[in-house]
Amino acid sequence: MAERGGGVGRASAQAIRRWREAGERRHEEARSPALSLRLRLPASPAGPPLQRRRPSDVTRPIATGRGLQAMDPLAYLPAHLLDEILGRLDLRDAVRTSALSRAWRRRWESVPGLALSFPDGTPPSVIGGVLFLYTAPRISRFACQVDEESASHLDRWLIALSGRTVQSISIRISAPAYLEFFDPERFPLHSSIFSCAHLVSLHLEVCGIPLVPVGFAGFPVLEELYLSRVEFQDPDDMDIEATLQTIIRRSPLLRVLSFDGLRSCPLDNGIQLPNLHSLTICSGYYDMWRFAELPCLQIAKILMLDYYQHGQDLAEFLAGLSQVRELTFLVPAYIVQIGTLPTFYNLKSLELARCFTAIDRILLMFSLLRSSPNLEKLKMEMQGLEMVVDWEFLNAQWTDGMCANLQIVEIISDPIRRWLPISFMKLILSKASILRTLSVDVCLSSQDDPRNELLTCRRASAQAQVLFKVQLERFWKL
Repeated sequence: MAERGGGVGRASAQAIRRWREAGERRHEEARSPALSLRLRLPASPAGPPLQRRRPSDVTRPIATGRGLQAMDPLAYLPAHLLDEILGRLDLRDAVRTSALSRAWRRRWESVPGLALSFPDGTPPSVIGGVLFLYTAPRISRFACQVDEESASHLDRWLIALSGRTVQSISIRISAPAYLEFFDPERFPLHSSIFSCAHLVSLHLEVCGIPLVPVGFAGFPVLEELYLSRVEFQDPDDMDIEATLQTIIRRSPLLRVLSFDGLRSCPLDNGIQLPNLHSLTICSGYYDMWRFAELPCLQIAKILMLDYYQHGQDLAEFLAGLSQVRELTFLVPAYIVQIGTLPTFYNLKSLELARCFTAIDRILLMFSLLRSSPNLEKLKMEMQGLEMVVDWEFLNAQWTDGMCANLQIVEIISDPIRRWLPISFMKLILSKASILRTLSVDVCLSSQDDPRNELLTCRRASAQAQVLFKVQLERFWKL
């Protein structure tokens, strides 16, 4: 194994061994009084005094069978039960079990499926030392967070992992606090990560992803892929897009896909993901992404900061998400063209942010509500400066059958200005026929507070309640 040949220094292995042996000595010292019989003999009056025998000369009781098992019950647990117990412990506790019993000594080093998860700040010598001592062929999880100086060790660790059956890998390079912009290309990963064919979950953050090597067979059992602030490397800048598309196309079982802060490598070729259950995209532009219809999609979080100056309209982007059941959507700052939205027949929960700061965003919000005939829960978060519109304009956007199944509405006020879309809230109360609660996260300041109008305005649903912050807290305590 590459890690055993030259990847780990002798000092790291000795440090782990001293840590383990110190615990074993403390354990033996604590047990020795109970396992030995110390004789105290009086001195003979007629002859020279008898010399005190050394503890090693004292006859110890010989325990066999049930007696020995009673002295060290941990030594007689079945091997499969020992492995089951160790497999449920975190790494640090698993290593410390070496001090419990002779049967447990160094057993963690060969227990298959141990999770090698290292907390932030773990020295690279410890991570390398554990990989050197742990010889089991299967690892359930490898997770580490390293700083800029320790990132150079990642290549050796990935090479060592590529020779095992690893089910989950999570690697994060922490950016220095003083750097506002941190270039992931400075920390490219070794291509051996593509040799981990048994991966079920892969989480990479702030690192460079190399080109897919020739002969890459894919990740046939990969179900979860998280990419955050990564860069796809290519000296000629020609096959960046192909790298991500190759990874996705050769991962047929993907259920969870998350992209956060990718500055390049869009997907615009109608990627097929028939098993995708959850999709998260946090990006600058929505016209960088294009998916074919996702028939199993349950949850989608789309946080788009802007609209790029060319590409497809918003409706074309949302067409692939038409089967979603829960949608969180940050309305882009600039919308060039909305288009005709698909009908979201399965959508039950919709969360919108930044939708009352411009006319085009208000129109997009109404288009989404009209396209969601079975919507039951609506959550809206106010952000930025309010675009003031009157009730008549909003009422003109309403159509028959709109929000027919809406039952719960939650409004989050702007965190700085604390404003609320009062006219829209009145419209919902007057139109939603089976509404149960409309809640807001503010308190009424006085009797003259304009928000008091919500308590007296006409309601289409006899059971509709308007809950302000204090009332809402009491409501949830019931």
